[in-house]
Amino acid sequence: MIELIRKNTLLTDEFAIETDTNVDHALSVISINPVEGNVADGFKETTGITLSLNYEQIDEIIFILQEASNALKRSENL
Repeated sequence: MIELIRKNTLLTDEFAIETDTNVDHALSVISINPVEGNVADGFKETTGITLSLNYEQIDEIIFILQEASNALKRSENL
């Protein structure tokens, strides 16, 4: 059995999101960690949250985040 692991990382000045997706098991381990430091000093991740989610749960989170983003965009246009 082949297990396909896909890794992605988003690093900002404030947080890091890392995903390790196991396609065979249809789960993704998602970590969201605060980041301290800066480019000159180097970044240091501190302990945040780690969740193991399936695609339905990830879709629900994306929907909620998209709704929040849309609300903020609408408020800028007022």
